[in-house]
Amino acid sequence: MKSFSDYKIAGSVCRINVLREQLAPMDNIKPFEYDGSEEPLFSLILDSFIPKPNRLVYESDEYFFKMCEADGGYLIKFRESKAGQEYGMYFDTTYTKFLIDMPSGKVCTTVLNNMLMMAYTFATIGCGSLMIHSSVAVVNGKGYMFLGKSGTGKSTHCRLWLKNIEGADILNDDNPILKVEDDGVYVYGSAWSGKGCIYKNERYPVGAIVRLAQAPHNKIERKSGAAAFALLYTACSKLPWSSRFMEQICSIIGKIVAAIPVYFLECLPDDAAALLCYDSVK
Repeated sequence: MKSFSDYKIAGSVCRINVLREQLAPMDNIKPFEYDGSEEPLFSLILDSFIPKPNRLVYESDEYFFKMCEADGGYLIKFRESKAGQEYGMYFDTTYTKFLIDMPSGKVCTTVLNNMLMMAYTFATIGCGSLMIHSSVAVVNGKGYMFLGKSGTGKSTHCRLWLKNIEGADILNDDNPILKVEDDGVYVYGSAWSGKGCIYKNERYPVGAIVRLAQAPHNKIERKSGAAAFALLYTACSKLPWSSRFMEQICSIIGKIVAAIPVYFLECLPDDAAALLCYDSVK
């Protein structure tokens, strides 16, 4: 019997060295279960010894984690809650093995899920993949991505498309995967979708990318060049302490904005905004 579980998300196989029965509470990864022969791009290895941190580079009180430099790589410390037990995940710049000091016999699924999301973000950058803070509507076989700061109204605008546009559906409500492939740019559903809990193992060509901003009116404008680049850059999951990682992100974004139309939408949370946006980008 194998002692690991494989998952294929946006074309990349990831491995966790525990049985699926131990990951049963993680409903978000079930649609991505993989039993094929393809070797994993990266692995999460529990019961691991991890080095001590050398220097703190980032800390988030909101999400209960901090990132440190450690022995030629990075060490991220996670907590399930502010007062919860702390777990560490160490990885070097090959992004192939993520060592975790969590006992495999007592998996903290909330923390492990966050670790998997971060590991996926770092490991797949070399495959032309970006994890994007976005909601995605699907219409007529194409994915339309809505970007913006938390609270801007991405989910609201996406649901206005469902209300007003025949055949519209939601692919993901928080963290889809945007990927440059040989025949175009695609958006994939992922195992992470925020409060929407929409975990679809589906893939669509990208129709357009739209950055939202709240306003007392509805106005949409197409952007190009540096302006389009900046609108997408702010929505990407990043590792800004690694120059190589950031160079890869910038290269991918450049390819995306050269191939996909990017818009800036100032809008109200109303039906007219959804109709204006759809009529402009379709």
